[in-house]
Amino acid sequence: MNRAFPALVLLAASVLTRLPVLHRSVLDWDESLYFLMAQQWRLGHLPYTTIWDNKPIGIYAIFAAFQAVIPGVAAMRVASMAFVGLLAATVYGITARLTASRAAAWVAGAALVLGSLSNDGLSANTELFMASFTALAVLAVLAEAPAWAAGLALGCAVMVKEVAVTEAPCILLLLLYQRRDWRLAFPFALGVAAPLAAILALYAANGELPLWWACNVQANLRRAGSTFTASTLRWAAQTQAARWGGLYAASLALAALGARRRRLALVFPPLWLLCALAGAAAAKSFYDHYFLQALPPLCVCLGALYAALPPRPVWRAALLLAALALPLRAAQHALRDATVPDTVATAGADLEARHPASLYVFDSQPILYALTGTAPPTRYVLPSVLTRKLLPGVAGVDAVAEITRILASQPQFIVRRAPAPQDPLTNPAAYALLDAALAQNYTLWRSYPGIAVYARK
Repeated sequence: MNRAFPALVLLAASVLTRLPVLHRSVLDWDESLYFLMAQQWRLGHLPYTTIWDNKPIGIYAIFAAFQAVIPGVAAMRVASMAFVGLLAATVYGITARLTASRAAAWVAGAALVLGSLSNDGLSANTELFMASFTALAVLAVLAEAPAWAAGLALGCAVMVKEVAVTEAPCILLLLLYQRRDWRLAFPFALGVAAPLAAILALYAANGELPLWWACNVQANLRRAGSTFTASTLRWAAQTQAARWGGLYAASLALAALGARRRRLALVFPPLWLLCALAGAAAAKSFYDHYFLQALPPLCVCLGALYAALPPRPVWRAALLLAALALPLRAAQHALRDATVPDTVATAGADLEARHPASLYVFDSQPILYALTGTAPPTRYVLPSVLTRKLLPGVAGVDAVAEITRILASQPQFIVRRAPAPQDPLTNPAAYALLDAALAQNYTLWRSYPGIAVYARK
């Protein structure tokens, strides 16, 4: 019971802090895509066959498992609660083994729960799920588990989101440093490769290996070719400083301390953080939730610095205040923004009451397909794949031709954002097609804040 106590407390903290969004229909665009993909898989459609995405199948497997036992959108919220609790408990274990300090471990675990509420961490995005497996790989090394088990955990992380691979070097170095046996690199690598091998076998057995290749490899190679801009990097640096600045400062302080003392507890966490930040920056788009990958090493850095301080309550209290004040403020803002009236759920309920024969969500939230029980009219359910300029090239789709095909099928209802977005990244041809179809064949059925629903005449 003593061993399980920290995990139970941290899980309870995760559940309590996320209860306000338990039934929230949507918090981020991507989570709706994962939710719909998991639904299709449970209906017998292998991922990518009926819905397009460029993520590995791990996140859909997690969503499908929770959908099997929990009805509605609450499935993905409970999945987030469970995995944040797991991640916090794993960070606790890592910090305890590095520092031999239960107090430091509690600091790191609690900081993880708090920090996970901001940077889009309330939503069911891939990063926190991926980070749970990556942290399990680190803990497996420190706990003297077999090398293949550490590799298997990392392999699962990569099958949730590929950028976990940037953390592989520091985990392998930790393994070799801890065990002093270079031969362990082989079973570690086998463990990493095992999930991918299983997925390839699954797609090969179903004759869909070319589809897997197109979505997981070719699409991501095209995405990697996106341009880097200094303005996005500057914006990311400013927002991360405003939200987690104290955690980053603590990590820099630990790195400086490690440069002088060269102890594992002082050197490994900053190295892990550096590798995680490389993954967060890999796509060059710097979305908020990308930085969730860095949260576990940030929290371990804080715990390690706490343990390294002289045991004076004033010093340690000052550290916690300086490190956690901004994450606390960011968490409060995130919860406030996530608990405004759920207009998407309202629109979905009104549409569902009409039992629509068909629905096309043009540029609004795709979770509406799930809320109304209607089948998407296209594989490209994430609106930005068809309505913006970057993702059609990544997906390899002719956006204008696909929108033309969808509109020709004469969906009973069309949902769009209101007003239409005005930015240079939208595709004007896509919006011109929609506007022409609405003017000719549809009337405004109902409007909600930010949403307009049109019915066919």
